[in-house]
Amino acid sequence: MPERNGATSAPTSPTPLTHEVRDGLRRIADKLNRRKPDHLMTTAQRLAVALTISDDIHPNDAVAAEELERQLLRRMPFVDGNVVTRGEYALWLRKTSWSA
Repeated sequence: MPERNGATSAPTSPTPLTHEVRDGLRRIADKLNRRKPDHLMTTAQRLAVALTISDDIHPNDAVAAEELERQLLRRMPFVDGNVVTRGEYALWLRKTSWSA
């Protein structure tokens, strides 16, 4: 079900958030807040930022980076209709990183 801000929750994993996933979500939120927080968030940006942050955390381990990317995307909401800003999306990620 869509939330008020236009984002829908991504499918969640039954496993609790690891420190690494929490850190990744917070890094993504920081990046979105630093750069154009008032611009609309897109599906392409969702995928790109998960890939970028995963590679930043695991620069020399492609397998670990890919697994982290999958874990991050499981917890990042889908963007429906480009009705949420990057700043709003960052708030959702921060909330997620502190829960579970």
